[in-house]
Amino acid sequence: MTEPKKTVTVVIDERELATILAALRFHQDENLQGGSDIPDQSIKEIATNCGSLNPLDFNEVGQLCERINTCEEPHTTSAPLGLTIAPPHKEKGEEPLFRVVYIIDLNAYDAHAVAVEAYQIMSDTSSQSPVLQVIDHKGKTITVDLSENQNHIQKENRHG
Repeated sequence: MTEPKKTVTVVIDERELATILAALRFHQDENLQGGSDIPDQSIKEIATNCGSLNPLDFNEVGQLCERINTCEEPHTTSAPLGLTIAPPHKEKGEEPLFRVVYIIDLNAYDAHAVAVEAYQIMSDTSSQSPVLQVIDHKGKTITVDLSENQNHIQKENRHG
């Protein structure tokens, strides 16, 4: 039985993404054209995590570049799919900075229509009180249920 793959989530900006893709394509062209053995030993150490992993071959690097370019996960992965929300930066003011996430599932014909509908629901004082995710600058997430019948703070999750 094979062990599940360890997954890593990294938040990068557009320039960093472009550099990673360029480095992968360079590695593919320079180191993997001749077969499975990587001639540059320092690159081989990085690609194999000091010999503990099998390096990706030419085709696997190409598939990885395509996945990164299209932001699609392979169907066989056990990695969770969805939105990753980074914590806010550390505030230097008197009060800490929090990121508040309001999650709602709605049907609509397009993104604009569903955004308008979500805003209307959020603004409607007769709507049910929401459950919110509150994230501090360290990545600690607390679920807060604002409905009258709940104990306001439901669950605390630690990340990072």
